[in-house]
Amino acid sequence: MNKIFKQLGADSAYLLSSFPIALPAFVITVTGFAAGIGTAVVWLGVPILAATLFAMRGLAAAGRFQLGAVLGQPINPPRYKRAGEDASALRRFLTPLTDGQSWLNLLWGLVNFPLAVAGFCVALTWWVATVATLAYPLYAWIIHRSVGEGDGLEHATRWLGWGDSYLALSALSVLGGLIMALLLPLVLRGFALTQAGLSRGLLASLTDHDAPRGPVRAAALDAEVTRVQERLTAA
Repeated sequence: MNKIFKQLGADSAYLLSSFPIALPAFVITVTGFAAGIGTAVVWLGVPILAATLFAMRGLAAAGRFQLGAVLGQPINPPRYKRAGEDASALRRFLTPLTDGQSWLNLLWGLVNFPLAVAGFCVALTWWVATVATLAYPLYAWIIHRSVGEGDGLEHATRWLGWGDSYLALSALSVLGGLIMALLLPLVLRGFALTQAGLSRGLLASLTDHDAPRGPVRAAALDAEVTRVQERLTAA
């Protein structure tokens, strides 16, 4: 149970905090890419595109940082392509244009936005509805006394044959709240995994592809060096 609550908190935090990151990422992606492509004919768009790719690195890093709690494993930062030490300042500034991960960051800023909006709306709405229905007996009497009439829930209780008493209204509301509370972890987990899976594919696919190779190659190289040294010593 503790694990379920912990994961629910992680998924809720991820879905609610993704929108403030996805919104500026989407604006920068659309604006920068459109301006860069539109003025690329006169070469003014080239530095605009490079600046856009540089700006997206920070937002991509923020989106990548969120994935660990949802996916249950740390996500390694990418190794962006760098210009040589003797390269000019202009060459270093334009290097992101030839870097694959930089363009994946730009694509993430575009396709992640609708998922972030949907996840944010579902998480916020489901949490509010769950809490409101469970706490119905605590505040509904104030509404009934203020407006002098029911809130429409009595139609459902009458149809069920429970009558229209305040106890019946409260029982039906709490029952609905319990059902929503049971579904809450499943619904938020589904949205969180969908969005996190897409983000990982765009923000960490190159990193995951390269990460296991470095240590494996290094270990193989060390073993080969040791084997050669042993042969030389034996000779």
